[in-house]
Amino acid sequence: MKTIKLFLSYISIGLLMFFSSCTEEEQFFPSITSIPCEQPNVVADPNIISDFQCQANVVLDGVEAVLNPDEAGVNTSRFVGQYNDPSAPWDALIIDYGSSIDLSTFNTFKIKVKTSVAGTLKAKLEGGSSPGKEVDANITNTSGWVEYSFDFSDQFNQDHSKLVLFFNAGVENDGSDVYYIDDLKWVQTADPCAGVVADMNVVNDFDCQKNQEIPEVELTANPSKSDVNNSKFVGKYIDEEGAWDAVIIDYGEAIDLATHNVFKIKVLAPVEGILKAKLEGGTSAGIEKDVTITKTGEWVEYSYDFSEQALENHTKIVLFFNAGVETDGTQVYFIDDLKFAELSDACNGVTPDLSIINDFNCQQNTTIPGFITASIVENPMDGGSNPSDMVLEVIDNGTEAFDALIFESSQSFDLSTKNYFKIKVLTEKAVPLLVKLEGGTSPAKEVFVDIDVVGEWAEYTVDFTDQAGSDHKKLVLFFNGGQSDGTPTDKYYIDDLKFAAFDPCDGVASNMNIVNDFECQQNYEITCCVTTEIVANPDASGANTSSTVLKVTDNGLEAFDALVFDRAGVIDLGTKNKLKIKILSTRAVPLLAKLEGGSSTPKEVFIDINVVDKWTEYTIDFSDQAAENHKKIVFFFNGGQADGTAADIYYIDDIKWE
Repeated sequence: MKTIKLFLSYISIGLLMFFSSCTEEEQFFPSITSIPCEQPNVVADPNIISDFQCQANVVLDGVEAVLNPDEAGVNTSRFVGQYNDPSAPWDALIIDYGSSIDLSTFNTFKIKVKTSVAGTLKAKLEGGSSPGKEVDANITNTSGWVEYSFDFSDQFNQDHSKLVLFFNAGVENDGSDVYYIDDLKWVQTADPCAGVVADMNVVNDFDCQKNQEIPEVELTANPSKSDVNNSKFVGKYIDEEGAWDAVIIDYGEAIDLATHNVFKIKVLAPVEGILKAKLEGGTSAGIEKDVTITKTGEWVEYSYDFSEQALENHTKIVLFFNAGVETDGTQVYFIDDLKFAELSDACNGVTPDLSIINDFNCQQNTTIPGFITASIVENPMDGGSNPSDMVLEVIDNGTEAFDALIFESSQSFDLSTKNYFKIKVLTEKAVPLLVKLEGGTSPAKEVFVDIDVVGEWAEYTVDFTDQAGSDHKKLVLFFNGGQSDGTPTDKYYIDDLKFAAFDPCDGVASNMNIVNDFECQQNYEITCCVTTEIVANPDASGANTSSTVLKVTDNGLEAFDALVFDRAGVIDLGTKNKLKIKILSTRAVPLLAKLEGGSSTPKEVFIDINVVDKWTEYTIDFSDQAAENHKKIVFFFNGGQADGTAADIYYIDDIKWE
């Protein structure tokens, strides 16, 4: 603390002596005043918004400079800012620059915060010609100072004029929440590519492997992250007017195509059309290949097989977007991950599994003689219950009662243990399916099953356990078997024909009130973050006699490492909103349960795991969330504590809503 004024004039000394002579109880102390900055000629650092001392470069409305209430830890500054969060859920501290913020180099925002309020701190860039950009941080430490970072490096070339901070974002309060803040500043973002070794098979990924310049393509933020492409940066290309405007990537020397000769590129396209890739510029004749862009507004990876050019000499890759079509110069393409890959067969090294009759991909263990028309095609409805790329399209003459599709094996089917036949079917018509085993030394066996699901993939099971010791080499399918009420071109898609062992979960309907019992009702997916494994119940007694349970290996040195169950949709809490879970633990610890992932504010509830070495069922009351929107359940074992080991073990089972 600086002594700024200490006025002890002879007069004041006299007065002090005078009053002292009058009464001993009255005392006079000299005035001591502290001010934020005494340094002369301070040069403003434009990357510092405010440190509430010598670099208070931006006036923050609603923030008062006060003495630091806790000069310790990461913040020993004498002065800080005090911000009282208003009561509305989206009140904000707005830092308005009045012009575009320079994010070219300094694009990570940092702020130190001390508060007693846990919640989400949202930082948002807005106010310019670019779309707003939000980044969140979770405030969990409610005792000391914590510095939070917000990576806005993907906004390096965007236009924003405001930085907006939402404290406890989306949560209404009584207006008494106090936040102490300090050292608001922009810093250079850490280089994520430090130490990355160049892979010259990558042309350009616009992140760490920028091995070839791509003229006319601008580095920019990924406008639509997805499973296909979650890169931070991509290339932006505006297709110029004309039918043959091209992107030309000039290596200046021969491209090495000896082993890596399949060119790949990810594209987010605005229109359908031909994307032509051409190799040229060397001593060899140019070669062109086309792909057809049929999906727009989403990332798709395209491949060009140039393996026949392995020994040829080319120095340029030329890309024609919407090739041959006159364009108006306004179509914007985003591209990423341009590279050369090895030509590979995804099925190389796959060991035949003869219990699989045919999956129309890597396990084609039978022939199809061809009695009715069938062809392997792309899955018309991939994802969900059938993510396969390729399936079999069957064209059945529905006016004939017993025209057959035959699968023939070179050897007898082994039905000794795997004797349940399974088949996936996609159809628009509910029909009977006759399944027949024949072709060996045993009498033929026929079983009817009803195809009763239309418009989506469904798996059907046929019980052939009575054929365990029989000899059959052919599987025969009669679609709409025994009926002649169809058309000459009835269409069915089928996939994953196989023999399997008895599955106790076959035919068990999903009960979405059961989160997971680690047996037949595994309705929520485990998506993060601790190590888990479904294992045999180590103590099948008492409150839990289930055969299998989940073994959770928790890092007890981390206070908030999480186990996440994702509903993949909104959890219905309307009537069943008390969460039950069975736990077998060797330690008495707190358990933090959290609902999140939807449009509602996350909700946290602590309970105590207070019984050890015995299965115990615990109940977590979320009844106050009956009308809320959540998609995930998160468990923090020994939540908020770091007094365990790096491999604390918990067993859990039968998580359900009641």
